[in-house]
Amino acid sequence: MKTQFALAALVALSSVVGSNVHAQSKAAAAKPAAKVEAMKVDAAASVITWKATKKVMGGHDGTVAVKEGSVEVSAKNEVTAATIVADMTKIQNTDLASSPKDQAKLVGHLSSPDFFDVAKKGNETATFKLTKFTKKGDGYVATGELTMIGQTHPVEFPVTMKVDKGMASAEGSVKVDRTKWGLKYGSGDFFKELTADKIINNEFEIGFKLVAKK
Repeated sequence: MKTQFALAALVALSSVVGSNVHAQSKAAAAKPAAKVEAMKVDAAASVITWKATKKVMGGHDGTVAVKEGSVEVSAKNEVTAATIVADMTKIQNTDLASSPKDQAKLVGHLSSPDFFDVAKKGNETATFKLTKFTKKGDGYVATGELTMIGQTHPVEFPVTMKVDKGMASAEGSVKVDRTKWGLKYGSGDFFKELTADKIINNEFEIGFKLVAKK
């Protein structure tokens, strides 16, 4: 009798647990998924800028072409995912526009193994992948991973963003220590023999203006 009673209790308990699990699963399935709008980055309407400085006066600036990218935006206009790919084979200089020869020489140097080594497989692009997007004041803070010349390191920077009628635009900038990615050329931290006028600061600035559409 005791055995039969125990078995009956076990069956009853299993039935109750099973009913609860089924009810919870049914409720979860009935709850509508959060709406997310997928957008494609408009490469032609977007641009990435760069600015490098020297220890004693001078420096250079330019652009890098946006190759592709994607952005996901929630119904609350919050970015839930984003990936931006830069075409490192299309590095350009802007401050030496009056001297095409010097301009071409600088671009060639930046593209060489001294810097981004764009001819090497895997170095043709640089990628930023968003991991977190947080509201702060009137803007946002983007946290993510920047991959270039085969290395990935975290970055964080402020962003201003606008979403309207199926289009998103974002603007911001971040300063990165290039030596973390192995870009040591001209760094006084690694080449102690360099005179002050030859030293290139470790930090350089990356700016961006991005447009994404449905």
